[in-house]
Amino acid sequence: MKKFLIIVLCFVALNSNAQNLVINPSFEDTIPCGSYQGPPQLPCSSWFWASSGSSDFFSEQPNCMYTLSAPSNFAGFQYARTGIAYSGLGTYVAPFTAIPEYREYIEGVLADTLKAGHIYCVSFYVSAADRCKFITDAIGAYFSVDSIYEPLNNSALSNFLPQINNPSGNIISDTLGWTLVSGTYTAQGGEKYITIGNFYGDNNMNIDSLNNNAPLGNSGAYFFIDDVSVIDCTVGIGEVNDNLSSGKLYPNPATKVVYFENNLSEKENGTLQLMDITGREMASYKLNKGNLLAIPTPYARGVYLVKINITGKPTETVKLILE
Repeated sequence: MKKFLIIVLCFVALNSNAQNLVINPSFEDTIPCGSYQGPPQLPCSSWFWASSGSSDFFSEQPNCMYTLSAPSNFAGFQYARTGIAYSGLGTYVAPFTAIPEYREYIEGVLADTLKAGHIYCVSFYVSAADRCKFITDAIGAYFSVDSIYEPLNNSALSNFLPQINNPSGNIISDTLGWTLVSGTYTAQGGEKYITIGNFYGDNNMNIDSLNNNAPLGNSGAYFFIDDVSVIDCTVGIGEVNDNLSSGKLYPNPATKVVYFENNLSEKENGTLQLMDITGREMASYKLNKGNLLAIPTPYARGVYLVKINITGKPTETVKLILE
């Protein structure tokens, strides 16, 4: 596994050039109540429990007894980041509870198996449940060839090492918004499932207090989950840059930072301008042979322009989408 900690924060690909391999990534495709067979299937397509821990499904339009309400529910108050639905799971319970190291997981099916050696950009969003007593840093994602569903296991799945992790010590405390958890994963080949949850024991995670007035049944930590994404970066980077003769601009769409890798000769130089859609310059950078330029993008979501001027060559302008 490799991690590129800058790139992982920025790749969200929503266009046809970079397909999200997660089926039903924002949990909007629900199963009609008459067709729903119950756990381990969640009441939405392509998502399941991965243990006997009862992960949950929330919607502003509940249609089954297993569909919990949103935005207000037993764990907290939160609107979906996308649409009207999201999932949720427990990542920690206080030691005095009946089941030590109780955990909950959601497992999703990918649209295609991962290709060996390809780098995949992985992301999902979490929100800490404000009606629970604790918050933690323990949340990650694990890729597997086969399902890891264990119907008799309701403790930490310690046999599995997640390839994507929220950084240790980065306790997720935001109960109002959604926090991005992301990383890159170099596939071994054949992975077809993604499982999200806390794979670590109580002694290998960081815990903090959130709500001392939480109901007794909420004496743990709980995360809402939305917008899960698995993108083939290896393919996506090449596809979105086939219209640039001067180098590669990636990722596109982006969030926190975008890169330009030029292919200039020793005698060539130029400039790169980042502009809004009206042509107003936001930033400008010098270009020389072989430099990899990291361009911070602390701007509002929308469409921007990247204008590349290489001495003696026609100007190239491409659109950059910030998500």
